[in-house]
Amino acid sequence: DTRHMAPSGSGKPMLHPVVGKLYIAQNVSSSVGKFYRCFSPPNSIQYFPLCDDFGPMNIASVLRFIEAISNEIDNFPTQKIIYIVNSGKRSLSNGAFLLGSYMLLKLKVSVSEISRCFSWLDSSIAEPFRDATFAPVDFELSVLDCWRGLEKAMRWEWVAASPSPVPSSSSPPSPANLRQLDLSEYEHYDDPLNGDLHEVVPGKFVAFKGPKDVGGGREFFDDSRGYRYFSPIYYVDIFRELGVTDVVRLNEPE
Repeated sequence: DTRHMAPSGSGKPMLHPVVGKLYIAQNVSSSVGKFYRCFSPPNSIQYFPLCDDFGPMNIASVLRFIEAISNEIDNFPTQKIIYIVNSGKRSLSNGAFLLGSYMLLKLKVSVSEISRCFSWLDSSIAEPFRDATFAPVDFELSVLDCWRGLEKAMRWEWVAASPSPVPSSSSPPSPANLRQLDLSEYEHYDDPLNGDLHEVVPGKFVAFKGPKDVGGGREFFDDSRGYRYFSPIYYVDIFRELGVTDVVRLNEPE
C-alpha cells in the first residue's frame, strides 16, 4: 500500500495520483512495495542552468523521459508507478512538467484535462519558471504555459512521442517534423561547447549563441573559465546544412 511509504528529507511528504496507475511523490523514500514501484529518471534527464533559471526541460529531455517512464510501465504492468522528484518547489515544477508532457504526447490527454489532474499544484509547493538571468523576476512562466506551448507544437506536427497518422489537408504544414528528431544531433548542438544552437521553428527559425571575433582564423576559443566562444565561420557549414539564408543579431557585436 502506497500509504505506508516512509517520509524522506525535511520537506512535507507528498503523494498524488495523476493518471491511471501513475503517481507523483516528493519527500518520500524510494522503497519497493509489493503493489508499487518507485521511479526516478536517469541523470541524463536534467536541466543545466545558465543563471538562476531552472527549467523547463528541453525537448530531448522530454522525449527521453517519455521513453523511460513508458518502459517502466511496460515492464511492471501490475504495479503502481511512483514518480519521485527531488525536494523543493523547482524540482516539483520540472517533475510536473515532464509527467504532464508524457500525458500530452504519449497518452494524447488534452491540456485542460492535464491541468485538472494537477489542480493541486499551486505556488505554495511549486515555482513558476523564469528567464536565464540573476535579475529580479519580471515575468513568470507557469507549467500550464509550457504544456500549452507543447500542445501547439504537437498540433503543428513539430513534435510527437511516436508516429501519428498522416495529417489531413486542413492540418498546418510540417516542413521538418521533430518527431523524427535525431536526439544525438540535437544534444550535440545543444551543448555550449558545440554551438549552443537549436532549430526553434522547424524549417524556419534557428536560435544560436552570438558569434565573437576570436582572432587568428580560429573557429572557437576557450577562456580560462571553460567558456567557449565561436567565430562566425564555425556556423557556416551548419547553417548551409539547415538551409539558413539570413542571420539577425540581437546582441551587441563582440
